[in-house]
Amino acid sequence: MKTKHSKTSDVQQEGLKKNVLFINMFFFAVTAFSTLVCYQFSNVIQNQFLLLFVYFVMFISAGLFIYGLWLRRSKNLKKAVGLFSGVYCLLVSTLLFLTSNVLYDAAVVEGTIIESIHYFSFSLLTYFVIIIISAGLILILSSPKVLNWKIITTKAYVWASILGIAIVLLGYAIMMQILNHVFNNPVTVKPSYEILISSVGFGYIAIAILILTGRAKSKGAKRNG
Repeated sequence: MKTKHSKTSDVQQEGLKKNVLFINMFFFAVTAFSTLVCYQFSNVIQNQFLLLFVYFVMFISAGLFIYGLWLRRSKNLKKAVGLFSGVYCLLVSTLLFLTSNVLYDAAVVEGTIIESIHYFSFSLLTYFVIIIISAGLILILSSPKVLNWKIITTKAYVWASILGIAIVLLGYAIMMQILNHVFNNPVTVKPSYEILISSVGFGYIAIAILILTGRAKSKGAKRNG
């Protein structure tokens, strides 16, 4: 006969299985769609190495998808779901970054975009700067001193959510300002640049998940120690 605690654990396990399935299907669908979009420009773009990277990332995504299906049956699902979600989200971010560059390169070849800037270097620098700043803010907000300063209540979680959304909106506003000031004709660049913004957004989510997962594991290790 199952106890109340074991029934609660079973319910939580089933909930985690559904969450992992949704995350797995969603991330795989995003990577597959992005790869399909890039493939349509395979005969147009000059930098074929971008496509090779796209296919390589898609191959890893397929591997993670299969791993995600296996993970749902794992007994250590609760411990692994955070790391799995963070890594897969980071992979999606990488593929969207490559997709942005593929679309930009294709538009340059077709004559839609006429800019003197080296987009790959620019997008890579922008990506890392925004991600590093966001990661720094997350590290500060999730530090033990800050977490111990506030009592863990519903109000604390609400404030944490608001701060997280504020960071996203701030990052978006900064990137839009960069778009308008760096490019001569921002309208032509906007389609590929918006995908770059999405890439940064997924990267921010991935870093947040990985940092918070790491914090939770270290906190649990200290308690057990």
